[in-house]
Amino acid sequence: MLRTVLALLACVAGPVQAQDSHNRIDTPSGTATITQQGIDSVLAIAGQSFVFEGMPYASFGDRLGDVVLVSVSAGGSACPAQFVWLDTRPGLVRLTERFGTCSDLAEVSWDAESLIVTLPSMRPGEGPVAFHWDGKTPQVREVALAPPASGIPATAPPMAWLGRHPSAFLSAPEQRDRLVAQMGADGLLDAQRIIGVATNFELVGDWVVASGCQPHACDVTEGAVAMYREWLLVALWERGKGVRVFGDQTGMMPAAIAKVMARQ
Repeated sequence: MLRTVLALLACVAGPVQAQDSHNRIDTPSGTATITQQGIDSVLAIAGQSFVFEGMPYASFGDRLGDVVLVSVSAGGSACPAQFVWLDTRPGLVRLTERFGTCSDLAEVSWDAESLIVTLPSMRPGEGPVAFHWDGKTPQVREVALAPPASGIPATAPPMAWLGRHPSAFLSAPEQRDRLVAQMGADGLLDAQRIIGVATNFELVGDWVVASGCQPHACDVTEGAVAMYREWLLVALWERGKGVRVFGDQTGMMPAAIAKVMARQ
């Protein structure tokens, strides 16, 4: 297996090499091109054609030695990209199976056994996903990774979160025990899902607050997070489920929380 990976990486000089062209590149097997044909994309190389059905958008991406990462998409914002590896070695031209999380934020690396594409998970509360290809078969192995640490201790004051996105707070491993104790595991998952498109935390009066909604569903969801000293409030609204507020509601509510609570 190590020999296979080393062969794929034989031409790598330093870090991952970015392609100069998104739809035409030179390879050891000749020129490779991507063209759009109706609602399909067609990758042509060495007398072979690979059709991405229902994927009118495709482009060459990062290159490691004799292999090139290709992104494909049906368009729209729901699933910006999926990926395949293209092996361009003479006599071995092939594609891997398609893989991805629907994120287009791919980080490419390798180890002694495989080429690796790491992508953010699009599921609330989950860490990144690493896709490993050993260079031997078309199969790509999916490995779920732990959510990254936020770097902010659980005991840090709310001000430490100023400028950070609320999804980072709601997914932070350091905050999980506190959040689950206050909201329950299901409530936390709902908060992670609903407060996805959001403002960063900002100081409003004495409160550190952020608010937002669920991607592609801002007409039927809204949520807010507010912190003051040891006081934490999370308010969620979802059409059909009404309003839920987690935390001590006695005293003056910050405007962001009150706005969610006023939803019908």
